[in-house]
Amino acid sequence: MTTAVALRALRLSWSFAAWAATVFALLGSGPAMAAEDFIVGPGDKLAISVHRRADLSGEFRVLPGGAVSLPFLGNLPVAGKSVEQVRDAVAQRLREDAALLDPRVSVEIAEMQPILVAGPVRRPGQYPYQLGMTVSHALAAAGGVRRLDPEEAGAHIEVVRLRERLRQGQESYGLALVRHARWTAEGRDAEDFEVPVEAARYLSSERLQQTLASEQQILRGRNSNFRSLLDMLAAQTAALNEEVEERQLNATAKEKEQALLQKETEYVDSLMQRGLTPRTTRVIELARLATQVDGERRQILSNIARARQEIIRLEHQRSNAGTQRQLEAQIGLKEAEDQMAGLRVTLEEVRSGLAHLSDALPTDEAPLGAPPSAKIEILRIRDAPPHWIEANADTPLLPGDLVDFSTRRASASGRVALGQPR
Repeated sequence: MTTAVALRALRLSWSFAAWAATVFALLGSGPAMAAEDFIVGPGDKLAISVHRRADLSGEFRVLPGGAVSLPFLGNLPVAGKSVEQVRDAVAQRLREDAALLDPRVSVEIAEMQPILVAGPVRRPGQYPYQLGMTVSHALAAAGGVRRLDPEEAGAHIEVVRLRERLRQGQESYGLALVRHARWTAEGRDAEDFEVPVEAARYLSSERLQQTLASEQQILRGRNSNFRSLLDMLAAQTAALNEEVEERQLNATAKEKEQALLQKETEYVDSLMQRGLTPRTTRVIELARLATQVDGERRQILSNIARARQEIIRLEHQRSNAGTQRQLEAQIGLKEAEDQMAGLRVTLEEVRSGLAHLSDALPTDEAPLGAPPSAKIEILRIRDAPPHWIEANADTPLLPGDLVDFSTRRASASGRVALGQPR
């Protein structure tokens, strides 16, 4: 073995030994320790010793309310106090309630509230807290970043596929919601419609605005076409009504002309019968003119009848146009509702599949085996109220901290639920 190889092996063995020593030190509970400047909080365990009073001594856990329950003395508030302040408070209580003139009291930290480690680490869970502990120590205690096992690759691929299917299904559901609102507006003969509030859960703001603008344009176009059809039918009906009125005037004029010819024929016939005028062809001419006028009058009446039939047809077409519009709106609504019903079933199946896989696999968006990103977060419960803070590898920890190495942002209401709408 060469000198370089030996030195490299020595360095590697020293690094591993140092890392292992750190982990073992962190995982060990260790003896009770004194830390005068440590601030006591719920979950810590205090070792309280009263000289020559074993009945008043022992280890006591700080309750969630911030007090310790002492024998014969009851609850004593200690949260937020230093170890020295706790010692003074115990001594004061012994003087007041136990009638001890000069109690000698010692207080030590027997155990601090453990920290919790979550995210893509090898051993997420609870670990003992040590003074001076940082995020990097928590990561070492949890075994480091978890690596992807080869047998898990198929499951991770399925998770990615299901998430994409979920995204597409949610987008389709949001589009169907907007389309349903548009058909509803058309069925009510409305000129516009409001975006459904639920659609914002499934579509991004940009996608929602694009879809809303597109569907509103379709509604305005269909309304415009319907109004144009009604206007055209109304104009044709008005024109035919004018034609009927004009032809009725012509028919009346022909009837008057026919009556005059009849009178003239009777007059000429009367003169001829009395011998006041010789027989002429005027009678024949008058008969021919009467026949011609009668034919023209009949033709005018026939045209009036056809015009009235066309008016009836146009009114029927106008009524059918409204009925057809309502029918199309009902069909559109039914199709949108059927699509949404099918999508709800699909989304439920996908969420169920993701929930099943999440029981066995990490749900973090960052790939396993990658180092923690800048979005390490700590839920600090020792502060009032508890809150999330961003952290890095050197951020100091406090007892009770939850260190989350996942890349999801925390919210006031908790973590993002897997498979829920946007």
